Amino acid sequence: MKVLRAAVALIVGIYLLLLGLLWSMQERLIFPGWSGPSASAVASVPGLEDIRIPHGDGSTRSGWWRQPDDGAPTLVIFHGNAGTQWGRLPAFAARGFGILLIPYGGYAGNPGAPSEPGLMADGMVALAALRAKGVKPEDTILYGESLGTGVAAQMALEPGDWRGVVLDAPYLSVAQRAAEVHWYFPVDHLIRHRFDTASIIQDIQAPILILHGTDDRVIPIHHGEAVFALAGGRARAIWVPGGSHYLPTELVVNAVAETFAETD
Repeated sequence: MKVLRAAVALIVGIYLLLLGLLWSMQERLIFPGWSGPSASAVASVPGLEDIRIPHGDGSTRSGWWRQPDDGAPTLVIFHGNAGTQWGRLPAFAARGFGILLIPYGGYAGNPGAPSEPGLMADGMVALAALRAKGVKPEDTILYGESLGTGVAAQMALEPGDWRGVVLDAPYLSVAQRAAEVHWYFPVDHLIRHRFDTASIIQDIQAPILILHGTDDRVIPIHHGEAVFALAGGRARAIWVPGGSHYLPTELVVNAVAETFAETD
């Protein structure tokens, strides 16, 4: 019996240790960071220029801006937790899109530490920068990728007749996805950054485009399907057979252009 009790105590102790690590390290798991693009990557996007935007916390945020071609809409990009959206920018620029990308606090050299409230505040900074550039909501597409889909969805609730919202690999909530991955822990009671898209998607009035690969193992497609169902008739979905978490650039750019940019 002593051996059994000792074994149980050891297992419980290990479990509690792992639970504590998950609690304390969740920011590292959710926000692994992004060092930013190389100089050659920036140079590969025609017309892209550096900008600095004041933040409500007294600091400034550095980012990038491209003036749209005549008659073209502007993309406000809310990138994923590892900044993977950059590779699409040359193709969007080649189609004439305006581009505004301001990395979150703690990303690409910007001050601060990322958090759910922090990312939402950064989203508001991006919208303020858009207004300062004179771009109207009806000429604006809010584009979120992976983690950024939660930010894009929240920004779409801000006043304005937004031209559209793109949700590239969306989730119902970060809390739900984390609970699926770490099913052996009471994640729902531990997570501090919930990004609950499911609770707000039905309130978005703008047209929505959802893109999701059927073989996405980071955010499985059942999340995208559920978000689509909750969005109702305002949403169009493109399910990409065999698509992983990062979809082919040409497919994405064509889908956005056909849905929101090109008119006959």
